Amino acid sequence: MKAAGILIFLCAAVINGLAQAGKATLDQLAAQLHACVPKQGITTIYLKTDKDIYASGEDLWFSAFALDGQFFTLSQADKTLYVELQQKNNDSIVWNEMYPISNGLASGHVYLPETLAEGEYLLKAYSAHSFFSGQSRMYAVAGLQVVKEYQSIRRRKSPEPTPSGAPLQFGVFPEGGELIAGLQNLVAFKAVGPDGDPVEVKGTLVKADKPICRFKTTHAGMGRFLFTPEKQAVYHIRLDEYPDSTFPVPPAQENGILLQLEKQEKDSIAFKLLSNQPGKTTVYLRLQVRGMTQAVASAILADSVTVKIPLADVPSGIAEATLFDDQLRPLAERLVFLRPEQRLNVSMQEMKQQYHPREKVTLKIKTTNAEGKPVPAVLSLTVHDRLFGNPRNGRDILNYYLLSTQLRGRIYDPSYYFDDTHTNRLEALDLLLLSQGWRQYTWNETLLKENSRTYLLSDSLPLQITAVKKSGKEKYTASLMVFNYNRQVMSVVMPDSNGLYYLSPENLATAPRFFIQYFSEKDHKIQVFNPFKTINEAELAHHPVYLTAERSAPPQHPAMDTGFLQYGQRLREVTVSGKGTGFSDKYLGVLDSIAKYEGVADYVGACGMLNCPVCMHGTKPVEGKTYSELKPERKGQIPPHPFRFGPNDVQKVVYSYPKYSEEELLKKFRLTVTKGYYQSRKFYEPEFDSVDYAGTDIRNVLLWKPVIVTDQSGEATVSFHCSDIRGVFQGIVEGVNEVGNLGVGKFQFSVNSTNK
Repeated sequence: MKAAGILIFLCAAVINGLAQAGKATLDQLAAQLHACVPKQGITTIYLKTDKDIYASGEDLWFSAFALDGQFFTLSQADKTLYVELQQKNNDSIVWNEMYPISNGLASGHVYLPETLAEGEYLLKAYSAHSFFSGQSRMYAVAGLQVVKEYQSIRRRKSPEPTPSGAPLQFGVFPEGGELIAGLQNLVAFKAVGPDGDPVEVKGTLVKADKPICRFKTTHAGMGRFLFTPEKQAVYHIRLDEYPDSTFPVPPAQENGILLQLEKQEKDSIAFKLLSNQPGKTTVYLRLQVRGMTQAVASAILADSVTVKIPLADVPSGIAEATLFDDQLRPLAERLVFLRPEQRLNVSMQEMKQQYHPREKVTLKIKTTNAEGKPVPAVLSLTVHDRLFGNPRNGRDILNYYLLSTQLRGRIYDPSYYFDDTHTNRLEALDLLLLSQGWRQYTWNETLLKENSRTYLLSDSLPLQITAVKKSGKEKYTASLMVFNYNRQVMSVVMPDSNGLYYLSPENLATAPRFFIQYFSEKDHKIQVFNPFKTINEAELAHHPVYLTAERSAPPQHPAMDTGFLQYGQRLREVTVSGKGTGFSDKYLGVLDSIAKYEGVADYVGACGMLNCPVCMHGTKPVEGKTYSELKPERKGQIPPHPFRFGPNDVQKVVYSYPKYSEEELLKKFRLTVTKGYYQSRKFYEPEFDSVDYAGTDIRNVLLWKPVIVTDQSGEATVSFHCSDIRGVFQGIVEGVNEVGNLGVGKFQFSVNSTNK
């Protein structure tokens, strides 16, 4: 549940003196942070595709969670998801459509045409409260690979090790932000190779060529060491693997206060404050999670003091502890990860390790909270052949929201920190937070101030109505009519208080393509706002912040490409084209018929002649029929009836009605056509139980189910059939419960070659 108001308290557990600061000062520390958080709120989109590798001509299925950026609950703020498919390292957009968001959930498919070039692509998703101006905007991106033939997917190789002497990025990060002379400091470090992957190193901290201490990496190129810097001393680092390079250590401040994490437990966290300044000073410590103040404490500090903060009602995730002086100026900051055990547990039951081709799989899903009690949750599920997954894509909803959206910069293998099989994962996570730096926290107060947000998108699309020919003051109609091709779905669009018109999400749900009619005797032009133009212009103006899949460690056993032989040579769809005069849109076809019937004055007189000048009226001509017609030069020269037709008077013609273009028809009937929400088709699942399926089933995605809701007992059951493909299939179930706890469940099973 969302916190009511601001939680501010004075920690009673502070030892060595507690300053009885006024409530106004504590309120100010909390309020100045909250003032930086956008009042309209922030939505964070998580985008998941049904697999990672596709062949051109396939459908890409995706699901999206739109969560409140602070509470991680399903957001009600956004109603429209804007989706684009872009070739990587290229401005070319190959797909853009709008999809409805309902109660924080969206799903659909993207068609990958046969003509799509092989390569890497980015599927990007935007919403009104996740896309901003400036450098602060963030939106979801899922990477994928497109091939022409399955066999072109090469064996996945482990990356080459970084050669000795190659460029290396090496950084040191004092705990709290700065080194303080005369006090024992904790220093984290990180080594990254030219490919962005971590590098394992050993090294020495040196002062004037004198070794001070040895250190080595302990996880993903990161490590830590302790030392007490001297005043005005110069330190640098030498790495064993790079003997010709040295790396500087920032100079120590002569006077200051250290902020150190002393102890962290499930129900509390303790920070130790150390000072080398003369006398006593009043300091304030604020703990905040995603822009929400959780605690503010004050203490009188002489040389050291410990501040202990209870965590009973604090949400799980990255928290920022900031130390302020008596003038409320920040002195030190530290990132910590609170309550990692507070997650949604997702488990699978009634599964076997092996199945036969076409055998039915029944999967019972169970969701529980951290205490093991059943809780309802909203989940998404996909099951696909392991060959079509990228083993280095370790992103899931848990590490995406708790890490990738919270820290700027690349995170190597974020799934490691949430895998309970890694006994050192929490220590490694703390190393990540130390070395990533508090200034990389997306909710840092300074960063929030620097990145003012202006929302670029809306759930509704503005309309601009202009008269084609201006003649005096124009009086606009009170409403617009919106309808689909058969006019079965109709709605009225009324202007707002400023006289402006908007297509609401309800209007956009009319049809994938619908009509707008403006009632006026004068010709008007209706222009619908193009959200994708705004998106692309904003991206060209600034470097966007992509929330993409983070790179994970390569698998120990790279997947071989021999499994793709089962899929055979793909049969390409053959399109037979021919001459046609009809319209693809049924309503335009109706309008075309009306235009021909009502807008054409041609007739067949009683004498059988087309447009007989004496009969003056008759029946409508028939398309494609041959008629006699006066030659153009003889019209107006024929005497009244009866008369004889000479060979020089008439000619034979095959009648054809006028051909109207779509633009001409829309103009003629004063209509505008626009795109609504894209209409996805149903994901294909064969009914082997009831239908005799004689063909070969080569599905590589066995199930894509974007919405699964577990009941009050935390249970849901789904079933699907294996295909004829033999190999290893993998599934991932991920989602969120009503209080914003996130969870992931993964499973694998094999399909063998033995028939039932």
